[in-house]
Amino acid sequence: MTDPQKDANLRGTTLEELEWLIAGARINKVLVDYCQGVDRRDWALVLNCYHEDAADSHGPYVGAPAGLVEWMRRNHEYVTFCMHVLSNVSIKFSAEDPSLARVESYCLSRKTIESAEQDPLLAGTGATDPVRRTVACRYIDTFENRPGVGWRISKRTVVHEWMRRDPAHAFVELDPAFEFSRRDNSDLLYSPVIASLF
Repeated sequence: MTDPQKDANLRGTTLEELEWLIAGARINKVLVDYCQGVDRRDWALVLNCYHEDAADSHGPYVGAPAGLVEWMRRNHEYVTFCMHVLSNVSIKFSAEDPSLARVESYCLSRKTIESAEQDPLLAGTGATDPVRRTVACRYIDTFENRPGVGWRISKRTVVHEWMRRDPAHAFVELDPAFEFSRRDNSDLLYSPVIASLF
């Protein structure tokens, strides 16, 4: 059965508005793919979020996407836990060029690192113990929609807000019987999709 109110709302929606909604959904998928790719160490997925000639300013790293992925790959050898949480995603399409969009995404990046010596943000401080840290930042992106490729990042700047290091005693040990996160394709995310979870 159709919803009259819903039908009335759709009748007031223009084709252009629907196109912007679809474009926004595609941009948001790229943002989520990036976070999932980093957290699961799926570097091909991360690279696919960028145009080949894109530029990324990531704090310690500034350069092309291929170099960014190699830099991340090396650093994440020592990262045992990683979770990127996105919020407040703002997408503004360019009035002059509809193939461009300015996208701002709030992000909390949480990591557990084997040693502060292996952390690009804490290396050189003299600390050697394991690190649990959170970085609050914003991704300021220029997205571009190119023929045959679609919406991808053409320029990203990570704007840092603050960084916090948490003491180990602040964390509670989980029950070994729980399902644990894995940083590769053995994670539950990649298991076959079935009708029943039990």
